[in-house]
Amino acid sequence: MKKILVLLLVYFSFIVGFFLRGYINSDKQVTPTSSPTIISTQVKFKVTKVLDGDTIIIETGEKVRYLGIDAPEPNDAYGISASKYNEGLVLGKEVKLEYDYERFDKYGRNLAYVWVDQVLVNEKMVEEGFAKVYTIPGTNKLKYIDRLNTAQQWAKDHHNGIWLEEWRNDIIAP
Repeated sequence: MKKILVLLLVYFSFIVGFFLRGYINSDKQVTPTSSPTIISTQVKFKVTKVLDGDTIIIETGEKVRYLGIDAPEPNDAYGISASKYNEGLVLGKEVKLEYDYERFDKYGRNLAYVWVDQVLVNEKMVEEGFAKVYTIPGTNKLKYIDRLNTAQQWAKDHHNGIWLEEWRNDIIAP
């Protein structure tokens, strides 16, 4: 009888472990099983490519989308400028990734705050007018939303980047 109980316990543990394997925490990783490779906020990663103003590729080959912002696409106004500015901030450098309540978007990209030393790149992109604050309605409040909103207001007030165009349109419009 003990053998049967032990076998059932082992079998049950195996089944539970199998279904929960993607959600079990360790000190270096947390990822659902359907997501890309694991990234830790405790390790720095070298940026190998900049795709645009809010998306990079790190040395693991994974795409990282900047959390809380949206930059123009390369074929949009200020898109190439946003990409080039982002390159200057991160390309070839080691970055630290910091996560919020959601780790991945619907495309499987990592969603992260990207730090180069003490600079929050997401915030810098907004402050210089190369991105706007972007949140999904009905989701949790982002950790750095107040910083991002302050940076955006500063960029608007100083007509930086994309905000220069809006300022010009306001002046020209009747």
